[in-house]
Amino acid sequence: MSRRLGTTAAAAAVVVWLIVSGLDLDPRPQLTDIPVYEDVARAVTGGAVPYRDLPFEYPPLALGLVTFARLLPLPYASAFSLLMLVALCATALGVVAAARALGLAPWRQAAAGAVVALLPLLLGTFVAARFDLVLAALLAWTAWAAVTGRWRTAWALLALAVALKLVPLVLAPLLVMWHRRSRGSAPAVGSLAAALAGVAATLLPFLVLSPGGVWRMFEYHIDRPLQIESSGSAYLLGLHALTGNPLRVSTSFGSQNLVGTGPDVIAAISAALVVLGIAAVCLTVALLARNARPVDVAGLMVAGLATTIALTVTAGKVLSPQFMMWLLPLTLVLPGRFGVRALAATVCVLVATHLYFPGRYWDLVALETGPIALLVLRDALLVTLVAFAWPRAAARTTREERAPVAAATAPGG
Repeated sequence: MSRRLGTTAAAAAVVVWLIVSGLDLDPRPQLTDIPVYEDVARAVTGGAVPYRDLPFEYPPLALGLVTFARLLPLPYASAFSLLMLVALCATALGVVAAARALGLAPWRQAAAGAVVALLPLLLGTFVAARFDLVLAALLAWTAWAAVTGRWRTAWALLALAVALKLVPLVLAPLLVMWHRRSRGSAPAVGSLAAALAGVAATLLPFLVLSPGGVWRMFEYHIDRPLQIESSGSAYLLGLHALTGNPLRVSTSFGSQNLVGTGPDVIAAISAALVVLGIAAVCLTVALLARNARPVDVAGLMVAGLATTIALTVTAGKVLSPQFMMWLLPLTLVLPGRFGVRALAATVCVLVATHLYFPGRYWDLVALETGPIALLVLRDALLVTLVAFAWPRAAARTTREERAPVAAATAPGG
């Protein structure tokens, strides 16, 4: 029965997607990146050299994805939406597979799959206008591969995720720890090196043609100011709503941002918090794993991966709504009672995001109190999600859940 849950979740995702798209259940004005993607794809198929002739803020796999949509025999928006529907189905299958590999009860597997299937309703139809669902699918199957001991697959999928968006690189330290515990130091370090080499290979042709253009991709993210939906911005916006302290909003780097000395300081603090938070997660996992039994390690490590992603999203200086899709593969499958709470918190985060985006986004930019309150609520829920996902001894799998994990982590599993 449990093996059919993934197929059921994927089928439900298709039904929900078609209903939401066909009935236009979200009549609010949409904010879409489709025109940007189509312009890039048109330029590339017209002979432009990426990063040299046209700036692009994402790594080469993202470039290939948005260009591939143009090659399909459909209008660009329809082709891109179709690719994202496929990615949503792959995410549903991967999430249920990871939950099953972790030995979660069938109802937990079904709940995780249901959240993914309902994503267009919970988060909004804009999920079809961003390519972050592909990242969600890659992360879901990376978790499954690691839990089941398929380390070559896990590292290959992580490399693809990094080549799509740079952010999944934050998962590498924990994945090395996990692989090292499972197979030893040499295979772990070798796999990390191979994954990094794979990512570098995707950049190499463009680096040869335009070193400065490739560097501008990295510089773009380094130089970005405090985006208006980030947790640091929510703090300043909350103060503005309560005390009337002046804030200045500026449009740059493809987003609306808070600018000035205060926002710049908070942006720097945000970057430091991400680094310190990842280090704290790794230390916590290392200490707990020292005395953990092999059957408990998988749940502990997945909790570490989930917390790392949630921390990166919550504490970063940029927090776009599509980042919520990064949470799905990992925060939905955590073992134990805190895993149930993390799943519930994830749903609340998705709904809270949908309450202000996209319908009230421009009211937020205009610094109106209502959408500011919704943003503060959403970011507070993200902090709560980090707390629920945090690795803890109590997050180990229960006795009834251990058998599948034990089989998966056995030699040759």
